[in-house]
Amino acid sequence: MTLFDGRDGKRVGWVVLGLVLAALIGFALFQYIGPLLFAVFLYYATRPLYRWLDGFIDHPNVTTTITILFIIIPMMAVIVYAAVIALRELDQFLATYSLGAFRSILQPYLRLVRHRNIDRLVDAITSGSGGSIVSVLRQSLPSLFGRLRAILAATFSILAKFFLMLTFLFYLLRDDQKLRRWFYDSIDRDDDIVSYLETVDNDLETVFLSNLAVIVVAGSTAAVTYYGLNFLASGGPIVWTPILLSLLIGIGTLIPVFGMKIVYVPYGLLLLGVALTTPTPLWHPIAFFALTFVVVDTIPDFFARAFLSSRSGIHMGLVLLGYFLGTLAFGWWGLFLGPIVVVFAIHFAHHVFPDLTGDFLTT
Repeated sequence: MTLFDGRDGKRVGWVVLGLVLAALIGFALFQYIGPLLFAVFLYYATRPLYRWLDGFIDHPNVTTTITILFIIIPMMAVIVYAAVIALRELDQFLATYSLGAFRSILQPYLRLVRHRNIDRLVDAITSGSGGSIVSVLRQSLPSLFGRLRAILAATFSILAKFFLMLTFLFYLLRDDQKLRRWFYDSIDRDDDIVSYLETVDNDLETVFLSNLAVIVVAGSTAAVTYYGLNFLASGGPIVWTPILLSLLIGIGTLIPVFGMKIVYVPYGLLLLGVALTTPTPLWHPIAFFALTFVVVDTIPDFFARAFLSSRSGIHMGLVLLGYFLGTLAFGWWGLFLGPIVVVFAIHFAHHVFPDLTGDFLTT
């Protein structure tokens, strides 16, 4: 008689197979835990929009695609646009104020398009010297191809992770109800488990949706504030790139503890340095700091607290602690894992732990 004979033996065999499959799938997912958690964040942040659209469009694929196009793609475009414009503006600013030491830091990012070998190649072509062209090609192409390979490899890696994130998000939005029904049917719709998971699910939507709302509110408030400040200022704008700065401030709200301060404090110090070294009025950086702290920083934070308090019983301080500790412990993807762990832990402490301790004490 072998180990797998009989009902218990078959059950052991199935359990072993299940554990092996779970280990393999878990290992594969852990290799790309960042895109997966980012997809979970975007799933909860965009799920209300998907369900609203689903009431008008009777086709899950179309509804999911529209949701992603209207929310996710613009967000990625904003990040790329902000990075490119910020690099250009910073480079121009450092060149204007002759800050060559700081400007040299940007050279690794600009070297491909401003590399002297490319300039020499262009000069050789325009001068019509065939020998010069051959010489420049021999000297320049190996270096340029090496840089191009590195850039293409990095670009492919980023695009692959981005595509993986979109794939996770697409199927989470489209098939979440099917997955939910399968799991509930598998556990015979146990009331305790269903109640626990439903509460966690609702609060995760509240937490992540509030993040998206704060990004929009902070970015919009900053744009209106900075355009108004530039309108009132005389002798030139106070904020040179209001749209770019507003976009960065909105995205900066995702950063734990420091939030948007990691964006506007260095910018304000830059304004202060310009005011102290040029005829620029000193009230420019003072007005920038005051309005940003009071109007841009405080209002979105108050909005987030009010939103969380009205829709869930989760303490805002615990959520912030989850963001902070998650990022310190796990890196950038801990920014999304931390709140998930906090929500699971809070509801476990409220609804599961008392029953477990009660059963333990009565035995």
